[in-house]
Amino acid sequence: MKSRIIQELHVLASGQPSDYLSPLTGLYGHTASQIRTQARKIMIRLLHDYSAFHISTIDRFFQQTMRVFIREIGLQGNYRVEMDKDLVLSESIDHLLAELDRQEHKPLLEWLLRFSEDKVERGETWDIRTEIKKLGEELFKEKYKASSDAIDKDIADKQVLGHYKNTLYALIRATEAEARRLGEQGMAALARYALLPSDFKGGSRSVLFLFEQLAGGIMKEPSATFRNMADRMEACLTKTTPPDKRQAIETAWNAEVGDCLRHTVTFFDRLTNYYTACEITRYYYTLGILSDISRQIKQWCEEKNCMLIADTTELLHRVIDGSDVPFIYEKTGTRIDHYMIDEFQDTSEMQWFNFRPLVRESLAYRHDNLIVGDVKQSIYRFRNSDWTLLDEKVRQDFTPGQTTGKTLTENWRSHRLIVEFNNTFFTVAPALLQQRYNEGLDESALSPEQRERFANKIISVYDRSVLQVAPPFRAKDGHVRIELLSGNADAGWKEEAMLRLPAVIEQLQNTGYALRDMAVLVRTRAEGMLVAETLLAYKSAHPDTTCHYEFISEDALELGRSRAVRFMTCMLHYLNRPDDPAVCRLARIACVLLRRETQTVSFAEEIREDFPAETLAELRKLSHRSLYEMTEGIYRLFETVFPESEQVFIQAFLDLVAGYTESEPADMEQFRRWWNETGQRTKIAMPDSQNAIRILTIHKSKGLGFKAVIIPFGDWDVDQKSGSILWCRPQEAPFNQLHLVPVGYSGALNKTLFAQEYYHEKLHAYIDNLNALYVAFTRAKEELIVFVPDAGARPAKAISGLIRDSLRETGITTVGGGEALQSSAGGFRADDLFEWGDWWHTQPSHGETAEEIPVRHLPSVLPDERMLLRLHHKGGFFDDRQRRYGVLMHELLSGIQTTADIRPAVAAKEAGGEISPREAAEWSERLENLLNRPEVKKWFDGSMPALNEAEILFDSGKSSRPDRIMRTNDCIHVVDYKFGERKDSRHRRQISSYCELVRCMGYKVKGCLWYVELNEMDEVVH
Repeated sequence: MKSRIIQELHVLASGQPSDYLSPLTGLYGHTASQIRTQARKIMIRLLHDYSAFHISTIDRFFQQTMRVFIREIGLQGNYRVEMDKDLVLSESIDHLLAELDRQEHKPLLEWLLRFSEDKVERGETWDIRTEIKKLGEELFKEKYKASSDAIDKDIADKQVLGHYKNTLYALIRATEAEARRLGEQGMAALARYALLPSDFKGGSRSVLFLFEQLAGGIMKEPSATFRNMADRMEACLTKTTPPDKRQAIETAWNAEVGDCLRHTVTFFDRLTNYYTACEITRYYYTLGILSDISRQIKQWCEEKNCMLIADTTELLHRVIDGSDVPFIYEKTGTRIDHYMIDEFQDTSEMQWFNFRPLVRESLAYRHDNLIVGDVKQSIYRFRNSDWTLLDEKVRQDFTPGQTTGKTLTENWRSHRLIVEFNNTFFTVAPALLQQRYNEGLDESALSPEQRERFANKIISVYDRSVLQVAPPFRAKDGHVRIELLSGNADAGWKEEAMLRLPAVIEQLQNTGYALRDMAVLVRTRAEGMLVAETLLAYKSAHPDTTCHYEFISEDALELGRSRAVRFMTCMLHYLNRPDDPAVCRLARIACVLLRRETQTVSFAEEIREDFPAETLAELRKLSHRSLYEMTEGIYRLFETVFPESEQVFIQAFLDLVAGYTESEPADMEQFRRWWNETGQRTKIAMPDSQNAIRILTIHKSKGLGFKAVIIPFGDWDVDQKSGSILWCRPQEAPFNQLHLVPVGYSGALNKTLFAQEYYHEKLHAYIDNLNALYVAFTRAKEELIVFVPDAGARPAKAISGLIRDSLRETGITTVGGGEALQSSAGGFRADDLFEWGDWWHTQPSHGETAEEIPVRHLPSVLPDERMLLRLHHKGGFFDDRQRRYGVLMHELLSGIQTTADIRPAVAAKEAGGEISPREAAEWSERLENLLNRPEVKKWFDGSMPALNEAEILFDSGKSSRPDRIMRTNDCIHVVDYKFGERKDSRHRRQISSYCELVRCMGYKVKGCLWYVELNEMDEVVH
């Protein structure tokens, strides 16, 4: 972003043509020359103080604030920021389950057992780890974080939760007992008049069989036909009902049966509490585990000295706690007058609450602030983004005089037909989607005010979606093409889409598009892989084609998809379990698959062979190395097997292992678990300037633009998946004993106390998925090609149905302001082809192409043969070789109790890089000769208990440290080593002071000065 701003300022300042010149002259009333002069001044000021030119993400800004605050209050600020919440959650759950055998976790164990029993009774999986992980992901959502203290207090006591559960189940059982009574009453009434349910309208499928079902304990709601029979007796009859039956039914209905029908209808109309209790109990047991998972996560972060990036916002929120001018921001030492928050539709509510005081303070000083965003491009709600902040809440947080809304009216990205098509489509589609959303709204448990608020929300979000074509693009038509594909299933039309995709890419190349100008946008990673596999297969099947099909796909660049990396992980598993024949066979298969292109022996014969004996011997040596050295050793051992095309993956994997071992224990099993759950999805970063087709998800494409956009799978669901968890706040008794409860998202919430939360979530799901379509369609600059299944391929409520209906809609011809829209219905050139314009002939791109440098084989050296960097070379700053010798001798002797400690002490210095391997041998020999001299041999043979470098404290607060203190039966011997070549009177005074300190302790003491190089000893008797 910073480089883009500087680049545009440079264009203006240097007199080059700029699309921004005309709007700026009109906005500020300046001449073009004045605008260019001002741009030059701004550019020079920015470049001369570039470090103060600050553009940051909100998360980074909060992190900087948090670190300054922590340092200010005197705490350790060198914590690590952990972004991989999946790793944290997975390891925390593992620790939680591993400690269940402890006595203090007995209540949790009992709770988990009941949770498993409940899952089995519901016919669901009993794999509690998967369920716990799914629930644990809720801990990172702001809805939970905002009330986490209250929730923790609610669920801390399992007995209180048990009482709450009993209350809910008592309500459920009482309601179901009443339903059975109504069913039995209805059947008894029919029996008294010798009637059967089949005697009524419908015969064997009569709705009166509901009485029988209720009596059998099946809770089933009355149908519309049943309700009609409760209102009118005539609805119970047909034209063919015999007269005797007609008379009996009429008599029974008037006497008892009609009342039974009405009582049943009334009963089911008043079951809001029952349905609410049922929905709460579905996730009741999982609620009791949350506090334990949360506690494990906090413990994990404390042990690792790290903070989850998701926790920074919450921590700041707690520190600020509603303060108008939070002191915490003052600790940064930086004063900012103006704030610009871009992509505001992706901001979370808690982030805005933390940022709002800064904006308020700026406004108080009459400074201007800018909030930029587009509700229609909000597609990151899974990261807690909240588009309603931009839509309505920002205006509510400030007075009318403090805010001014401005809608940009021109599209500066796309050509004319693409802009006009999106104007029409995103006026019609929201209206149609609103109609589908409103189905069932009137029958819900919502109040009339709530229904009114939801009934037009989708339309209101898109009421300002019409844009004008920017002046540079008004004479450029562009091209929109939507192909409807036949197919009676998901796989059928997707296969057809993949058959047509290469032809579209060829057509684009024939009209002048380079590969870098094209992007294939998909909704899911699996769809991206399908596109990649299609292009690879087509290129392989058509080697003589003049067109190109190179592509960049982030999913194709995942480390876990590399054959070489899969082989290395298999070999690491083998080194960890060399005696497991299954693991050994898997490693052999991975090796065969890696080099199969160069081998002629059959696959079955190759995998039956074992690794050569010399290879097995090297592998045994590697198994004793560190995790990183094992990984590099595998590469070194099989270097000739790895193909050139896999080198970039190998180097990235080695970097990944090195980074992992820096922050995590080098435990093989833990690494494998982390790799399988998280690490294998690590992607290799590639430059955007490569001449290749980009295959990326719609979420990744936001903010980007491409000359040609292909959407091969124009179809996804518009609603949220059932089973996702909503956090609801019960307001009525007896449910309000807990502040917040988790419920599963489904249509069943329509009739509960949580109907408002359900429709709120449904609204956001509908808008999220419509926004994804808006983002995809608006990425195109010149060409927009979409493949959509026809009506027989997908259900009507999918995005494909919305696209088809919107293209054929003729009833909406104007927008809210009365501006006419171009009808899209006339764009059908055939029943299965919608097209505006023709294939556009583009101008060649002049962007820079990245220079490709091939990745060669990584040079690898045995650990024992590597050069060592002396980072801790004691005495390295002394020019005096004698001084260095004395320092090292003192340090070596301080680590030697007996002569057996000589070689370990020298080896430690060698491992630390302080002495070379050649010097190590010399030092060992030198020390052995010295310590075996007759006069000192008794000191180091183990016969005398000894203390090296023992510190003696005395009353003045000072201390002394003799080189060696030894004890015999009759006295204490104090020894001080001297390595100089002359004696000094100060030496005797020093050893005398040591002896005096020992004598004051009540011991008889003897002192000795050992002049090592002079081979002399001076005894001092005190």
